Amino acid sequence: MDEKKKLALDNMIDNSCIDLQMKVQIEEYFQGKRKKFKLDESVYDSLGEFQKKVLLECSKIPFGKTKTYKDIAAAIGSPKAYRAVGTALGKNPYPIVIPCHRVLGSDGKLHGYAGGLDLKKELLEFEKGE
Repeated sequence: MDEKKKLALDNMIDNSCIDLQMKVQIEEYFQGKRKKFKLDESVYDSLGEFQKKVLLECSKIPFGKTKTYKDIAAAIGSPKAYRAVGTALGKNPYPIVIPCHRVLGSDGKLHGYAGGLDLKKELLEFEKGE
């Protein structure tokens, strides 16, 4: 990962709700030792009901796989709310741990990411390479 993307990643993590335990898991992820994160369910307690549903559904996307905003909307029972899904993911307080980088537009293209589209692309390529 180039320096610019690493800086974007570090800034995204520093500006999130990620604690020390999650940072250790993220390090293991980048070392290839972790493909799934352990997350205490209480992290969802401070979220609104819709965002909680979106992030819980997003957390089910396996390493190296992707879904669309539309897929997430349908899975949570709000098939027309794909734009609202994007908004909820954009406020993800636990990036990487709740893998919103695995969500694409219905056109298969990258759309929005707290760390920027270059970082989103890098994360998806990292997961495909495993």
